[in-house]
Amino acid sequence: MVLISRLMLAIAFVLAMTSAALPQSTPPAHKTALGFTPWPVDFNETGFARTYAFIQNHSNLISHHFDGGVPWDEALSGRAFPDHLRRDWAFRRANTPRSSQVLVSVTPLSFGRDALAPAWTNRGDNQKLPRAWSKKSLDHPDVKTAYLNYVRRIIEELDPDYLAIGIEANIVISKAPKLWAPYAALNAHVYQAIKREHPRLPVFATVQYEHLRGIEDEAKRNLKHQRPAVAQLLRHSDYLALSTYRYGTVHPNPMSSSYFDVAKSFGKPIAIAESGAMSKGVKIFGMRLPAEAEDQTRFVSGLLQHATRNRFPFVVNWVAIDFEPGLKRLPGSVREVAKAWVYTGLQTSNGQNKPALIVWDAYLAKSRP
Repeated sequence: MVLISRLMLAIAFVLAMTSAALPQSTPPAHKTALGFTPWPVDFNETGFARTYAFIQNHSNLISHHFDGGVPWDEALSGRAFPDHLRRDWAFRRANTPRSSQVLVSVTPLSFGRDALAPAWTNRGDNQKLPRAWSKKSLDHPDVKTAYLNYVRRIIEELDPDYLAIGIEANIVISKAPKLWAPYAALNAHVYQAIKREHPRLPVFATVQYEHLRGIEDEAKRNLKHQRPAVAQLLRHSDYLALSTYRYGTVHPNPMSSSYFDVAKSFGKPIAIAESGAMSKGVKIFGMRLPAEAEDQTRFVSGLLQHATRNRFPFVVNWVAIDFEPGLKRLPGSVREVAKAWVYTGLQTSNGQNKPALIVWDAYLAKSRP
């Protein structure tokens, strides 16, 4: 997801000039799959059940997104993975609709996109790296071996139709550019091995679109390196799979007819691995991000018009249902950041369908992936 610094810095931007809205029309038949992650409305049995039921009724793709670390020791040695992780995979398998296509996203990078991913242990995800791992570079032979083994294991367990082996990889250029060369070497190593073993499986790393375009302040210092880095990444990537969001009306990222021009310039098939737009304003760290339901509807409508006209293989709206109940259960610091996407679902937490869901469902009805 979009990181803390990006959320805070975006607030400082002035309002962008309003772009002409894309014309509304009844969607034609298309081959773009539409989906969500199972991020729950609440972190309990009822919350998960409701979220998976919504996905069953309003999508034909599910995105299983793992951004909380890697079981490095177990993946290197070949030992059984932590019980916590295996239970998570089993739960997802059991609840994934049989008719859904499956996108699986994993990453060797930390949530901050500036270090090796933390450990996933029996204590849970995002555990501190053992000292031996914290000293290893991203292209260290042990990292290459362990991460490839981890990716192989998750393919066996979740049988994806699409596989992301990196999440928002280009943020490394913005935040830790010295890590880019070893990261690119790791990505190439894993990509080549998986393609040999699964030649028909689309494999790619995802790209954060606001960083690529220099909309985020933290991307501007190294912006001249973004395009060359993404071009390098795409040598070992089947799609240009994007993460793209609009956070409130002060974020200068309105949907327009030229929204994907930068992405198109790379000449790769485009997919949307993450997206979202708020339908209601929030205050984060004392600063307000205003938004209305109409903003979300325009963003979703424009995004789906682009996706279906340009034959994107899939679009993921990251949050299915607003998660106000779940937000209250998160730790304080995490809760403050999570406010930025609490209202990016297409249904309210009390069960009211949003106008954007009407648009979404109209496109879903015409989807034949």
